[in-house]
Amino acid sequence: MDKNEFLSKFDSLILNPVTRNIYGEDDFFNVGYWFSDTHNQQEACFNLMEKLLEFIPEKTGTILDVGCGLGATTSYLLKYYSPAEVLGINISSKQLERCRVNAPNCNFMEMDAVEMKFEDNKFDNIICVEAALYFDTREKFIKEAWRVLKPGGNLILADIISETTEDLGGLVVTQNIVKDFEAYKNLYQQQGFQQVELVKATEECWNKHYRHLKSWLQEQFKAGEIDEETYKFNVDAIDNLLKRALIDYALIAAKK
Repeated sequence: MDKNEFLSKFDSLILNPVTRNIYGEDDFFNVGYWFSDTHNQQEACFNLMEKLLEFIPEKTGTILDVGCGLGATTSYLLKYYSPAEVLGINISSKQLERCRVNAPNCNFMEMDAVEMKFEDNKFDNIICVEAALYFDTREKFIKEAWRVLKPGGNLILADIISETTEDLGGLVVTQNIVKDFEAYKNLYQQQGFQQVELVKATEECWNKHYRHLKSWLQEQFKAGEIDEETYKFNVDAIDNLLKRALIDYALIAAKK
């Protein structure tokens, strides 16, 4: 799949009105982190940001939001950082239009995460929320992240680890397949990151998100918002996805 085809498919997915309805008024697009008392998708997305930012005890200096989506993650960073300290990059001009609405005082640039146009040792921190699996490739991104981070800088991610591209909508290149957590961790260590912390969060993030989505679909069907065919197709797909158990979800912190 070439870049234009990828962008067309991904823009359609993230900007789809049904997708936006699921996520509520904030323009997030991730599975979130679900506690026992988490009520909705929006709250789960807030939780995920907090879990990731826990990896940076002292929230100072600059932070780069890689694969910033529609700018909801970037906007959330303003809880801890000033707009001048935050920069978001994305390869989609359409998505960046929404970013500039959602975080109007932040800077955004159209840029590929695997070929960043920044000088070495520029940023104190980098965050990447559920974007690295789509890069061509994750390994190239990690190399670039190492290069543009200052010594002692932090790279924090929420990432999806899969044995196959089959369940990922045809948007993931086969070179991004990682067989297990150990192989995944090695990608960072081989690049030079000395402190790599990997927290498995498949149940709290991936599984609970899709259980919530199934419940949401049931509510939409009962309310007459979706027809039976659409409801059954999507619920069957979710049940199959959860049953296959070929996907893991991880929170990662790596220090240069």
